[in-house]
Amino acid sequence: MLSTAFKFVKYEKSKSMGILTAIIISIYLIGIELGMFFYLANIIGGIVGNTNPFYSQVFVVKKQTENINQLSPFDVRWVNQLRSFDDVTDTHGFVITNASVKFPNGKDAPIMIIGSDYPALAAGPYSELVYSGTIQSLAAPEIVSTDFYDNKTLGYDIELGTRFEINGKTAIVGVITKDAKGFTSPLIYTTADKARYYSGMLSSQVSGIIVTVPDHSKIEAVVSQINNNAPDLKAWPADQIRTNTIVNVMTANNMGMSFATLVLFGIISGFFIIGLTMYSATYDRIKDYGTMKAIGASNSYITRLVLTQSIIYAVFGYFVSLILLVVSKIGMAKGGLIISLSPALLGFLFFTTIIISVGSSYFSIRKLKSVEPSSVFR
Repeated sequence: MLSTAFKFVKYEKSKSMGILTAIIISIYLIGIELGMFFYLANIIGGIVGNTNPFYSQVFVVKKQTENINQLSPFDVRWVNQLRSFDDVTDTHGFVITNASVKFPNGKDAPIMIIGSDYPALAAGPYSELVYSGTIQSLAAPEIVSTDFYDNKTLGYDIELGTRFEINGKTAIVGVITKDAKGFTSPLIYTTADKARYYSGMLSSQVSGIIVTVPDHSKIEAVVSQINNNAPDLKAWPADQIRTNTIVNVMTANNMGMSFATLVLFGIISGFFIIGLTMYSATYDRIKDYGTMKAIGASNSYITRLVLTQSIIYAVFGYFVSLILLVVSKIGMAKGGLIISLSPALLGFLFFTTIIISVGSSYFSIRKLKSVEPSSVFR
């Protein structure tokens, strides 16, 4: 069966190339779109994702907050009050404010500065995000972090020791992170005191509180307890506020619908292009299939033969698409666009390839079922 299917694929070289090209383009485009979607989702929820996972099980923010990128300040005394709640082992206030930076070449750019108390630095960054420098250096005066991939956004080639200004005050880069990016603007991390110094936020205010609940089974109870006793605040499990932020931004900007439409278009267009090309290839070999029927091949055998060809196309097309996606991922990473090619995504793409290719063979199978063996003698 497999060798026969390979012969049919090999004999129709031009049609086979057309089918493979359609599969490769469809799966490549779907992969790029989904990779970019997950990349955007990652940076939209980046403020949560960049927090130290050892501490950040619950986030407490102002009650009206639906987006972690848009926080309103509230009384810092809640940091100590929440520490007294059942099953809470620690609390960490953090500061997030917008600011502007200016570099020695005269260029300026908007940034978001994030600060939390040293040495925990619960709001980030944590060691796995550090590309160069050390976390401990953030304790020193004027020391802040920048991200490796934000150099183009900021318009300056930043290195360790680079001096620049934040809101007119001198700052020095002591830590460079990698892939600790924000959605609205580049993220600069430092201690809470320095974040207040650069931004002008009052020492009596925090933007949010990170609550540490080591026993994950107690998280929902802690969230409920806080929401019942802090009427102006709202507690969120870390994964929920991240997801809610992503949904909030995606729906507000219709980005989610745009990505879904493009992916659906790629699947539908691939299905019909591949289906029609396979149908054309089948029609060109109609007498060969008729001959097989004349010597005893059943409809089920012919169906399996066509399906085997479609699987061959799918496997070859998928692996070529995978190579192109990996090359694109490497190329885009140099520009700071980190496309996610997780095992789950690659599995989904393989499943989609099989569905498109096998589903497209329906047109050919339907035609071949109506072929009479006697047609080869006409």
